[in-house]
Amino acid sequence: MGLFDFFKKDKKEEPKVDFTVNEMKKGFIVDYSMKSWEVKKVSNYNWGNNYYSKEYILDAGDEKMFLNVEDDDELVCSIWSSIDLFDIDQNLAIEIRTNDEAPNKLLYANKTYVRKESSQAVCEEEGVEGESKLVNWTYQHSASKECISINRWGEEEFDASVGTYIKAREFSNILPR
Repeated sequence: MGLFDFFKKDKKEEPKVDFTVNEMKKGFIVDYSMKSWEVKKVSNYNWGNNYYSKEYILDAGDEKMFLNVEDDDELVCSIWSSIDLFDIDQNLAIEIRTNDEAPNKLLYANKTYVRKESSQAVCEEEGVEGESKLVNWTYQHSASKECISINRWGEEEFDASVGTYIKAREFSNILPR
């Protein structure tokens, strides 16, 4: 330590307080729709061709939802809630297994959804070793921003969710626990 080092002030790094939805980690708290939500799980998806997305499971105590965030020149966000595959069509899983493909149209809650895309991905949950592979089919209702997502994990496991696109700015007060 030199003679003048004594007079120098310690430059401590200021803690980060302005997080985006794409930077959230497990345990973070975020405000959305007049509720505070805790990030319970973070999963990273690799869709190939340098295309990635994140999925957050958010819990407000009385409600759970999925937040999907894609960074496609700007943040594209959508919120989802689980639905039963049988509520869409009782034979949907059988049809997908038989044809190795999902139908082009779905009827759910008296609305017709048209298939927008199908993709394969590798999913990794943050903090957990191992990865899972899935095939995803996304459908959109033509008159709204509502969507349906169907995932096939392996040969026999399916899940479905219904969602809508939202703006990233609808989330605020993103803070670590």
